[in-house]
Amino acid sequence: MSTYRPACSEDYSQLITLQQYLFSPSPQLLQLVVKTQTIGSCLVSTTQTADIIGYALWLGGAEQSGLNTSALMRESTFNTNEGSDVDTDYMSMTNRKATAYLAELVIHPAYRRQRRGIQLLNALMTQLTPGTRLTLNVAVNNTPARKLYESAGFNPVRRREEFYRSETTDEISDVDAVIYAKLV
Repeated sequence: MSTYRPACSEDYSQLITLQQYLFSPSPQLLQLVVKTQTIGSCLVSTTQTADIIGYALWLGGAEQSGLNTSALMRESTFNTNEGSDVDTDYMSMTNRKATAYLAELVIHPAYRRQRRGIQLLNALMTQLTPGTRLTLNVAVNNTPARKLYESAGFNPVRRREEFYRSETTDEISDVDAVIYAKLV
């Protein structure tokens, strides 16, 4: 059984370790959200012994500690030091308070296939104001993640060509993303 709580700055070292399991992690964004607790929110999933086994990090969907996130929402791209981009141009809406972007959701591999991902996603959605449009990106070839989001009622709304950059020792390739959305 998992429990959920907001991340605190003391969790950062455990969260950055979990981030290695993501297809396209953004360490700078994780640090900014967890350490400052201003531009976004992070919910951690813990075991009964309080071990952190996953987290969900999102932007928008609620007032964030007095910081206006609309400037970030208006930007077409959120750049990180690592050279990766988080595209947010599709998030621009008239009512930005009713939009949230799920930037990262990860469960430690030892705890996958136990419904913990869907449980964490549901816990995140209870944090959002009813009527919020939650969007996210998934690599087109990440079938388990796509099945997770589709089973939670997300619908594919657009495909972004060459959105992710995949680097291996042999080659660099670009991978398309599917943008999903759901009205919470």
